[in-house]
Amino acid sequence: MTDSKMARVPIPRGARRRREIAEAAEQVFLDHGFADTTMKMVALAAGASKETLYRHFGSKEDLFLEIVTNRNNEVRQTLDAELDSDRPIPIILRSVGISLLECICSPAVVALARIIVNEAPRHPTLGDAFYAMAPGRTLQKLTRYLMEAKARGEFVGEAPEVAAEIYTGSVVGKFVPLMLFTPHAFTVDRKQIEAHVDEVVRTFSNSYVAKDRTRSSG
Repeated sequence: MTDSKMARVPIPRGARRRREIAEAAEQVFLDHGFADTTMKMVALAAGASKETLYRHFGSKEDLFLEIVTNRNNEVRQTLDAELDSDRPIPIILRSVGISLLECICSPAVVALARIIVNEAPRHPTLGDAFYAMAPGRTLQKLTRYLMEAKARGEFVGEAPEVAAEIYTGSVVGKFVPLMLFTPHAFTVDRKQIEAHVDEVVRTFSNSYVAKDRTRSSG
């Protein structure tokens, strides 16, 4: 289904209101952090009563998890489409790497990540949900894709799961520490992301992609 067709599908009033509240809540969390945000503040920002808020979300943690889930759904659609493609491995890896980094390095996700790192010791489910949002799911999907590529003779490694871990770690490893520990200096643009991913893809392809397939990476 195309985006235009999806946009024309009517959204039930209750679901639409739930989404509106979550969108308003995300900004409140980003402005004040998890600990200092109250449901009263969210209700005010969303133009809703606290009763309405609790009818949709049982707790502040549930509300925050909804925000993470919404972000998850956005990147999931993109990554799933790329990893379900039958294009050559280097091309798919490039698309996946760029999409993954654009998601993780987006200002809103960076801000959410910093909140979660701070709150994870007290609310471990937040950390679990955030990891599942992109890195975890991408790792699972990429492992399955490489297993299928191995069966076709395109992937020449012995352990697709290990190779998937190496690839995702190489893609995000440069940027995640910077975004978490140097927020005052962290900036990244599309050109930097593409250059980094291209180098990771070249290195990965040299080790794991059948030689007659590496020429498709350009």
